[in-house]
Amino acid sequence: MASLISLRSLAPSLSLLFLFSFAGDGRGLYLKYCASCHHEDRIGRTAPPLLPEFLRRYPDEKIEKVIREGIPASNMPAFSFLTKEEVEKILGYLRSPSPKIEYTLEDIRRSRVELKGPNKELPIRDVKNLVVVVDKGAKEVWVVEGTRILDKFKLSNVHGGVKFSPDGRDFYVPSRDGWIAHYSVEEGRLKEKIRACIYLRNIALSRSGNVLAASCVLPESLVLMDRNLRLLKSIELRGRPSAVYELVKRGGFLLAFRDRPFVAFVSEEGEISYRDIEAPLEDFFIDPLERFLVGSSRGEGKLVVYELDSLKKVFEKGVPGLPHLFSASFWYSGGNFYFATRHVGSTKVSIWRMYSWDLVREIDTKGKGFFVRTGSNIPHLWIDNGDGSFVLLDKKTLEIKRLQISEGGRATHVEFSHDGRFAYVSVVGREGGLYIYDPLKLRRVGKLPAKYPAGKYNLVNKNRSFTPAQLGYQVFMEKCWGCHHTTREAFGPSLRWIAKHRSKEEIVSQLVNPEETAKLLGYGRNAMPKIDLSPEEIEAILSFVESLRGNRYAKAE
Repeated sequence: MASLISLRSLAPSLSLLFLFSFAGDGRGLYLKYCASCHHEDRIGRTAPPLLPEFLRRYPDEKIEKVIREGIPASNMPAFSFLTKEEVEKILGYLRSPSPKIEYTLEDIRRSRVELKGPNKELPIRDVKNLVVVVDKGAKEVWVVEGTRILDKFKLSNVHGGVKFSPDGRDFYVPSRDGWIAHYSVEEGRLKEKIRACIYLRNIALSRSGNVLAASCVLPESLVLMDRNLRLLKSIELRGRPSAVYELVKRGGFLLAFRDRPFVAFVSEEGEISYRDIEAPLEDFFIDPLERFLVGSSRGEGKLVVYELDSLKKVFEKGVPGLPHLFSASFWYSGGNFYFATRHVGSTKVSIWRMYSWDLVREIDTKGKGFFVRTGSNIPHLWIDNGDGSFVLLDKKTLEIKRLQISEGGRATHVEFSHDGRFAYVSVVGREGGLYIYDPLKLRRVGKLPAKYPAGKYNLVNKNRSFTPAQLGYQVFMEKCWGCHHTTREAFGPSLRWIAKHRSKEEIVSQLVNPEETAKLLGYGRNAMPKIDLSPEEIEAILSFVESLRGNRYAKAE
């Protein structure tokens, strides 16, 4: 017993002795000065992780400067008293390989925090026009409508895209270091946050809005939570996920992997099924009608299309630069559906005809950008170009013009309000801020001060469940609007009336065979001409009609 007591009494001294024995090396210095905020295992605590996977994109000089000078307006202090040799030792340790990362279910559960604060009634005019803006410089997230900031809250390292609930009452903001925050639009405040993993790729919300999935790189896992960020299940994955997306038609989620040649289908209950494909997918999207998986593989150097049900490959084409499919944009024109995408590290943009999978055109913008964006009411594709301008591509004629946004800054990303009245452009640099444009007249109508504006996300434009209806609206405007209006009667009944009084089968019959359908519906004569429509056009129109049943997408005329 005496020896046990003496060992216990010596424990603090042994701990100090252990620390002092490493005090002169990088790990000892890290434990002394950094671990209280960045965790003993470098996985982050109140400050971000400092693992090699996170620091790879930062040069030594940048990290050394942060250690010595700190970060203004943050909790990162300056360690100016450290010698050059000590800073280099810390840096060497930060660059060293990390051991196997353990992040358990209990770690996830313990990380969840219910946030307190007063409710705020947001003066929202139309929830479909809400835009969530990320200011990385101020480590803030804004809730914006029109030219007004309705609310702000603090959140660091935002990465992977904001996701909205189907009704727009909630949204979820992920960060690179695994934290996910839940904001209630109804209550006007942050409600909870949870750390799902150490290094997060992206999140997806199920079509019901009841299950949130986080695809994680460290550790390689898919974490499922309920709408209030309570842990449901963590699934160990067989590879490094490139992304997870919700499946709107069939429910559940789809995963692809950067380092393994398969995809995974996951139910909302957490049942996972792996299916083989030819090569890993570095980048991918699911087409708006949810029939195909479109992906690109860095190792293969090609764009591939798989039928989603069978995973049978239906198209492939070699491409010189990797298409950045995460940034692809969709539209309809002249009887065809299209998508356009930037190419990683290239000045090229490619335009593809969907469903026949033709490469329509390649455009050299003369600058290296990242995103291609548009909206259902926007006449152009807006293509950022790595400088102060945007390349605007007319969606009908494919003619190009340039819009100079800033002479002293870099225009990096654009998002649109649902009604098409506003374009929100991030400008970083000397003239930085959130620039607000009229996308029809192409003139600036406002500017909101921001330190480093980055991603922006609109409820309708960033929700896959709305995309078929958006395309259906474009088909309707091109092929049906002459006789039918959306909410009021024209030569024919309004589309809203049709939505409420006709079944899906009757609408399809009317489109395919209007003469016979008029007789079956009891009309003395048929006034509707037969319109040549593809199966994809019919499906898109049906999606738009279906949206009018619940008034999710109706436009006033």
